[in-house]
Amino acid sequence: MSGRTDNALILIQLLTQLLAQAQSIGQLISKARSEGRDVTDAELAALVAQDDAVRAALEAEIVRQQSR
Repeated sequence: MSGRTDNALILIQLLTQLLAQAQSIGQLISKARSEGRDVTDAELAALVAQDDAVRAALEAEIVRQQSR
C-alpha cells in the first residue's frame, strides 16, 4: 500500500478507537447516574488502563507501518 493509504488506515483506526472510548465513557456515566452515584476511581482507572492498551497497540502499528 502507498504511504497515504497507510496513513489513512491508521487515522481511521485511531478515530474508531476514540469513538469506542467515548462510547465506553458515556455508558459508564449513564450506568452510574441510573444507579444514583458518581463514577468510581476504580471505574475510571479501568478506562484509563484500557485506553493505554489501545494507545500502545496503535503506536506499535504506526511504527510498523512507518518501517515498511
